[in-house]
Amino acid sequence: MPLSPARERPRLWHHDYLHLRPLLVALREHLRSVPERARVLDLGCGVSPYRALCPAAAQWVRVDLAAEARPDLVARGERLPFRDGVFDVVLSTQILGLVEDPWAVGREVARVLRPGGVALVSAPAAWPYDSAAAEHRWGVREIERVFPELAVREVRVLGGMLGLPFALLNVGAREAVRSAERRFGSAASLLRAPAAALFVVSNLAGRTLERLAAGGPLASYLGYLDGRLPTNLLVVAERT
Repeated sequence: MPLSPARERPRLWHHDYLHLRPLLVALREHLRSVPERARVLDLGCGVSPYRALCPAAAQWVRVDLAAEARPDLVARGERLPFRDGVFDVVLSTQILGLVEDPWAVGREVARVLRPGGVALVSAPAAWPYDSAAAEHRWGVREIERVFPELAVREVRVLGGMLGLPFALLNVGAREAVRSAERRFGSAASLLRAPAAALFVVSNLAGRTLERLAAGGPLASYLGYLDGRLPTNLLVVAERT
């Protein structure tokens, strides 16, 4: 079983399930209401995992810095090669934690949106660092300040404290398998099946706590506790 999830279909046997599922649910809610022929900028597109959530007739423009993702344009988020006000929607997931100048990205997102256009931008809050390069982590107030030229309608908290220990356990198990594969070669791939089984148990435990936080006799306490340490934030902002 794979140790890396498909973002558009996180499954219980994926190590990132608790991290990615809330983002998918939130984006599905917003993208399904995109106008039929909207022009959408997928900034930091990767393989465009959320394309299927939009109407099929939407014009989808893919931009990424990595040429291997085969985007429509290779460009930095800080300097987008588009005229002002040409997009109805800007979607950007998880790159705000990786770019050198997030505030420049925020200005560019605002610039290319038409009046009435909507930005959907997610970023990590409490989550392990993945590289030696500088990475940004955000709080609600801090990420709002990235978009001073937009009207921020909502900063949605995704994931939380209750599921985070299980998500971190999964990351640790995934890294242990990767380390074993680097050291011992293909023989260590036998560890993937037990790791996937661990992910299922861990993710089920995390989801159970999330459900208890959403409803039940302890929801007021658990819900408050869960929201104290989100794993992701989703900014919903409008060009007025």
